Amino acid sequence: MRLLIVDDSENLRKVVKRYVKEWNRPLEIYEAKDGIDAETILQEKFLDGQPINVIVLDWMMPNMSGLEFLKKIRLVNEFNAFPKIIMLTAETYPEQIEAIKKYGITSYILKPFENQDLFTALDKVQREFEQEKFKNTGS
Repeated sequence: MRLLIVDDSENLRKVVKRYVKEWNRPLEIYEAKDGIDAETILQEKFLDGQPINVIVLDWMMPNMSGLEFLKKIRLVNEFNAFPKIIMLTAETYPEQIEAIKKYGITSYILKPFENQDLFTALDKVQREFEQEKFKNTGS
């Protein structure tokens, strides 16, 4: 699985990276400081034939917010339902709940969070991958 961590805080990216490594599954981990960098990485990996499977995405970032990034990538056919999104946020607003439904956010984690919160979200993503694989192969 290829995972992209998108957050303007380098410290939070380090925490997420450490937690993801503690999840103890085979992963390739990439990092971006904002939605602009994330979009570049997402496109490059897709063109390389190694698409990003899941994005851990911060809601509030400079240059391009998590929601702006999500709106933009979901307009592209290759990204309209994929990759899976785990959204990180410090607060809950009605527009965030609406975005969860509209843009197919798989999981939503409130900051501050513990490693177990991220493990739960990653387990949910993995279950969805397995269900989709089962549907596509029929076995």
